[in-house]
Amino acid sequence: MKNLLFSFLLLLYTQNGFTQQSNKPKLQAMYDAIKAAGIREPDFVMGQCIQETGWLACKKCCLRYHNLFGFYIGKNKCKKFSSDSACIAYYKNWQDKRYDKWKKKYPASDYYHFLKHVKYATGDKYTNELKPKVVWVRKNLQL
Repeated sequence: MKNLLFSFLLLLYTQNGFTQQSNKPKLQAMYDAIKAAGIREPDFVMGQCIQETGWLACKKCCLRYHNLFGFYIGKNKCKKFSSDSACIAYYKNWQDKRYDKWKKKYPASDYYHFLKHVKYATGDKYTNELKPKVVWVRKNLQL
């Protein structure tokens, strides 16, 4: 039983690593689009994209609606976008409406705090899940 569990965990771990590497050109292109749109803190935002879309590979998430960041209408309905670029433009607008006011009030705080402050992240669980993705972005993509 231990060997079966170990094998499963090993498969899960290596599968995640494979997804990261096989999608690297797609992830780089998405990061480049986020930067080109003028979004602040693009490494954090790309981390959000990875978190919300399962490395741009999920089948049962909002990605099928070009929703790269997990925006919802109401409690449980994915916001639908006509394209990835429409979603990126929406994020830029969403961020612009909130970021400067927050930065003025909390100049020494980081983007994790911003996401909590604007209620995008509802707690530390999201931050803890996001941090390794941001580290991966900084280490593996051309910033």
